[in-house]
Amino acid sequence: MPAAPASPSLLLRLLLSAALALVVSLALVGLAVDRGFRSASAGALEERLASTVFLLLSTLDVAADGQPLVSEGLAEPRLEQPGSGLYAGVLTESGEWQSASLTGVLEPPRPFRVGRGQERFVGPESDARFFLYALGLGWEQPDGQIVEMTLWAGEDPERYRDQIRAFRADLWRWLGLAALLLIIVQSLILLLSLRPLRRVAHEIGEIEGGERERLSGRYPRELQPLTANLNALLLSERDNASHYRQALSDLAHALKTPLAVMKARLESGESVTAEATADELARMERLIRRQLERAARSTRRTLNQPVAVLPVLERLAESLRRLYRDADVVIEVDGDEQVRVRADERDLMELCGNLLDNAAKYGRGRVLAEVRTGPAGARESGVEIRVEDNGPGLDANTFARLLERGARGDEQAEGQGLGLAIARQLVEAYGGQIDCEASATLGGAAIVARFPPR
Repeated sequence: MPAAPASPSLLLRLLLSAALALVVSLALVGLAVDRGFRSASAGALEERLASTVFLLLSTLDVAADGQPLVSEGLAEPRLEQPGSGLYAGVLTESGEWQSASLTGVLEPPRPFRVGRGQERFVGPESDARFFLYALGLGWEQPDGQIVEMTLWAGEDPERYRDQIRAFRADLWRWLGLAALLLIIVQSLILLLSLRPLRRVAHEIGEIEGGERERLSGRYPRELQPLTANLNALLLSERDNASHYRQALSDLAHALKTPLAVMKARLESGESVTAEATADELARMERLIRRQLERAARSTRRTLNQPVAVLPVLERLAESLRRLYRDADVVIEVDGDEQVRVRADERDLMELCGNLLDNAAKYGRGRVLAEVRTGPAGARESGVEIRVEDNGPGLDANTFARLLERGARGDEQAEGQGLGLAIARQLVEAYGGQIDCEASATLGGAAIVARFPPR
């Protein structure tokens, strides 16, 4: 099967994503700043032209015939310089006045008239040849006659455009430098942030090479669930391999006797009937099945889906109530419906079934099953399944003996002495442990199956 093509590294993906987001963000910022600067510059231009108009108004006079008169020596020297780019003028019905700066200008501004008390500004948003500001006034003559006039000021747009171009060049230069600096800083941050992942990959390589058995570095909180699950999986695989090797060894040892019997019969020349051969084969088949079941039970399970414990206990309790109806056994179940254990549901059913059945069988009519977690929740504190009875109780030595296969606490009761042994195998397969305590509630034994945090 051809190898899958290598995908881009996580670092490269993060760098490209961060760089793209950064460039887009700075571009939007640059556009917003540019727009704000152009708007502010247009406002400043209007104020500057309006100031020129009012400066012109301060030196204005009107002749008796309505001709506008402006005294020489204006406070704005650019109005006296031909072709300076700043122009001004006064329009009346009898004539007009223009600043000396219009001298020699081939395409002078085309001022417009506005009504008395009105003003008009033609700025950068228009396609006009010049930026213009006009103000309409009524000038009262000594004889009471009102002379309508328009004062205007204009400016060549090149000055404004040069200012905008210079600002944009500086803006994008600094934004580009800022983007480069931020990308470098972001790269360093990503390199430092991804160091734990590179360390995980390095340690996994050492595990593959046989140089270490587990991940042992100190990792950030976000990676601890990953490393803990990987260590659990590694431990599970080692345990499973060990159990299967032991099972194969036990199977080989168990098959030696029937094979030796069959070999001896064949070598002795004794006639072997089909029935005898079938018996030996059936015996070997039972041995093989038993060893495989034992190996399957002893393997450690990982990465199972969480299973709610309380519904399992309630279903089993209902079945046992019907089974022990004539014995008048009271079985109570208590706990939180949200408590879950990462285990195979069939294993959980068998574990709880063995514990409940033992309590009902060897107790004195009362059984209490509970599922508990610590205050922080199952992931941090683990899960406890407690099955208590009101029987005579168990001491430590008796309980340790009952955990062995075939050991029985009551030789008169039915059974093969496998219940607690199977329960221990199931709990230990998930990294837990099984203990016996005195029941503070019922006074008998309390068998506690503890599952580790997951």
